[in-house]
Amino acid sequence: MASDPLNHEGKVVSEGHTIKVLAERNGVLLSVTTKTHSYLLFLSRPLIGLRKIVTKDRIVARAGYDIRRTMELIDETYGQGGL
Repeated sequence: MASDPLNHEGKVVSEGHTIKVLAERNGVLLSVTTKTHSYLLFLSRPLIGLRKIVTKDRIVARAGYDIRRTMELIDETYGQGGL
């Protein structure tokens, strides 16, 4: 009997989420993106912290993949600290 490719024996596999890493001169930005929200973990000079944003806003791309500008756009779009 052929093994089931969807049976991962105790592992959680979610293809609806994407993990992204942005590393640049100001630090590192880790992003976990779902269909509706992105959770951004900043490990950078301007901020060490977590922000939640709406995925469709594409803030990191609009910021030119710059950590400092990403933080500014989050504050402009959602107010201090994001959602």
